[in-house]
Amino acid sequence: MSTLAREGSNALAACIRITESICSLPAVATQDWCDRAASALLGIHQPSICVCMIGEADSRGNIARQEATGVAGCYVAEVTTTVGRAASSSAIVAFDPNDATLARVRTSFAQARDLSWAPGPIGPGTIVAGAPEQFGLGPNWQMSGLGKRWADVPYTSLTLGLAALGSAANGRSLIVEFARTGPGPVDPEADAEVLRAVLVPMARRALLAVGADPTDGGHWLTAREQIILQHLLLGKSVREIADELGRSPHTVHDHVKSLHRKLRANSRGELVAKALGYVDLVHGAPHNSAPTIAEHNPQRA
Repeated sequence: MSTLAREGSNALAACIRITESICSLPAVATQDWCDRAASALLGIHQPSICVCMIGEADSRGNIARQEATGVAGCYVAEVTTTVGRAASSSAIVAFDPNDATLARVRTSFAQARDLSWAPGPIGPGTIVAGAPEQFGLGPNWQMSGLGKRWADVPYTSLTLGLAALGSAANGRSLIVEFARTGPGPVDPEADAEVLRAVLVPMARRALLAVGADPTDGGHWLTAREQIILQHLLLGKSVREIADELGRSPHTVHDHVKSLHRKLRANSRGELVAKALGYVDLVHGAPHNSAPTIAEHNPQRA
């Protein structure tokens, strides 16, 4: 197989793996949605660290609002087996969510007032991805806010991406910064192509979960509501959920009422349908009528 064919095959396999992970992202706005989205994007390359944000940014990268920020990472570890003859091999291991490196990246990103890179005009259907140099940064971009944000991470390359989630007026977007880590050949163009491709289904999934319009976060599910919703999806009654969680039925009932309000569901069936992504949360439309994301890849000098 030629090098070009092999690289194309690897990119296709990565897109398939990531898309499968995207399909399992919650169809509702959960507090760990961006963490799970970042984890799905680790399939671009391993080892790596990825940060994912839902918020509002303008063409110059100024951040007006951050609704949610998530981060995930994985590294290569030597695993020793003692079954039969002792041997060791390399394995990809996910970082603990509370890992200090991930915590620093999350905090740095959450405190940022601008991306330090310019995504360009953002309108309905905008999808962009590329290396830092493609977004208005010069060859010494490591000294910019972007470089400082990743200063504690031993990355070999960074790939940036943005997918518009709303109208051009609000600039609401899904924003991604992806860092290759560890030794090995670097292929920023291939990473950008894969990210650009998978941002299309990921943006659709984000639209399904959080809607197109900015919010104050009031409809994002709490961790407890998310747990109770999972029990409801299994067909359990309020009494059964209360017994399993060691809570009173009254408390569980209050959480269920909150779920109905946040998901705008008038019945248990509608609640389940929206939680599974069968019905659009905002318009009550079938899932297949969700807004279309048109791919856009502007060329920059």
